[in-house]
Amino acid sequence: MKQGNKSKNLLYALIIVSLLGFLDSLYLFYSEITGNINCLINEGIFQCETVNTSSYATFLGIHVSLWGIIFYVLLILFLFLSLYAEWVYWLGFLLPVASLFGLIFSIYLTAIEIFVIKALCEFCIFSALCSITIFVLVLLTKKKEYGSLTIHLDFWNAFRSEKK
Repeated sequence: MKQGNKSKNLLYALIIVSLLGFLDSLYLFYSEITGNINCLINEGIFQCETVNTSSYATFLGIHVSLWGIIFYVLLILFLFLSLYAEWVYWLGFLLPVASLFGLIFSIYLTAIEIFVIKALCEFCIFSALCSITIFVLVLLTKKKEYGSLTIHLDFWNAFRSEKK
């Protein structure tokens, strides 16, 4: 796919934000493995250890930081494929859907932190901010590239050969 300069710049920005989210999740996973969770603030409502050792810190038996690592690696892969592959559905379909799942999961986890655990982890909040930023940037990139947010959302036609 041949992107304009603005689309490429947005994709590069998305890669940077995804890398930041990946490093954040990697740190949280490392902290989980070593049992050494170092919160920067660790006062008042910010209690990383409380959040990361709660029963909500795992999803389907896997620590949520590992889910974050998987999410960000997939996003980075999709972003590079959007930059260099000819298949329009990387940016048109898969990136918006993946970023939407990340956004919804981040909102769910943040709501659990606020309303159930009643403690926040600044690293988790940073990851949620990365997810929000990624979702917004993906929509902006798609809008700039195709002029519409609804184009290429037809999953069943995604695998048909496209003639240009």
